Amino acid sequence: MTTEPSISTPMPRWQDHASAIASGFLGDWLQARESPLAMPMQVRHQGRALDTGAPEVPDASGTLVFLIHGLTELESVWSYRHEPDNGYGPELARALGGTSLALRYNTGLPVYRNGEMMAEELETLIENWPVPVANLILIGHSMGGLLIRAACHHGRQSGHQWCRSVGSCVYIGSPHDGSWLARGAHRVAEHLAAMPKDYLRVAGEFIDLRSEGIRNLSRGEVTRPDAQEPPLLPSVDHYVVSGLLTRNQAHPVNTLFGDALVQEPSARGDERSGWVLRDIANFPGIHHVRLAHEPKVARQLKEWLT
Repeated sequence: MTTEPSISTPMPRWQDHASAIASGFLGDWLQARESPLAMPMQVRHQGRALDTGAPEVPDASGTLVFLIHGLTELESVWSYRHEPDNGYGPELARALGGTSLALRYNTGLPVYRNGEMMAEELETLIENWPVPVANLILIGHSMGGLLIRAACHHGRQSGHQWCRSVGSCVYIGSPHDGSWLARGAHRVAEHLAAMPKDYLRVAGEFIDLRSEGIRNLSRGEVTRPDAQEPPLLPSVDHYVVSGLLTRNQAHPVNTLFGDALVQEPSARGDERSGWVLRDIANFPGIHHVRLAHEPKVARQLKEWLT
């Protein structure tokens, strides 16, 4: 069942961020209880939510740059530090003569469910966009990259028209083979829960209070539990961006921790079978969150996509 997007009066900025964090850690629990802290899915343009059934966008273009944030984030993660109104979306839109859009969603829900809802939102949006869409560019940061794969899988299975408009998919710091940090939390919780001391078991149970979205990150899961691993969307250019903590690429810290949350092989999807990537760019010295608003990455995106 698809959750209807909310286009009501915007919440204060601090409440948006609180909701994003709460949704990331407990989003499935919050939604099951219909909590106002559960983040609704929205397609947003220039700081406001769009009605995908009747999108009102001045100067709408047939090229769409569609940005999907990661765990506990908002679309503001894409904004440059000293230019809050600028970022990858606006820069690419200017270069391509396109329109920049962003997805906001409850990152604590299972990735496959968010992917299904994203696919349905895209289908409604493209059907009602003021002009025909010829080039849809999907850019995901961290969990957002997994959502791209989940949405494309659901879109193909459902025969959605928007899948035919996709020209490029860019995965930025996405844990396709899982996140070492999420896996580590799972293992710590398991070990503590097995301990004889009550207080250790309680600590393990507390650590294990993780949303389904976080659990999916530990293994890079993008489908329902009983489904097979889907291929990348065919006839589309797929690009990967990864980061490393230190500028010395051979430093052991980079091997162990990657960009702090995602190791380089996982960002490339080395364990995925049959993947054909158009290009890969690695940025030593740029950590996980910074990958979403780094001018060097923006230059690489423009080189690939324009």
